[in-house]
Amino acid sequence: MQITRASDYAIRLLAHLAAGEVETTSQTLSNELGVPLNHLAKLVQNLARRGYLITRKGKGGGLRLAVDPKKINLAQVIEAIEGPIMINKCLFHSQSCRFSRKCKVRKCLGGVQGKIQEMLASTTIFDMALQYS
Repeated sequence: MQITRASDYAIRLLAHLAAGEVETTSQTLSNELGVPLNHLAKLVQNLARRGYLITRKGKGGGLRLAVDPKKINLAQVIEAIEGPIMINKCLFHSQSCRFSRKCKVRKCLGGVQGKIQEMLASTTIFDMALQYS
């Protein structure tokens, strides 16, 4: 499993806002985070659609967090950007492998999957924002 650059950018964007930016613009965030503006704009749109950001267009517009950063965890952000977090397809679609019923590796990977999910779910955007303070 590899977290994509889009998820990395989304986590950094939310953490940066949680660290003190009450409201800012996409252009300012792009400059401060070193994220290309076109990538950032797509992420802002996606995160706003999912209720994590509030955006205002036009002159005097900007964006800000819509949710308390203590209530947004990394698993939620990654899943908002990428879909379900999985280290192996067979953990979610057992029909994709003819060995799934008796596979020892699948059982082991399931345990690893659970630990990854647990760690991501227990780390909040607030926790990440502390890195910016």
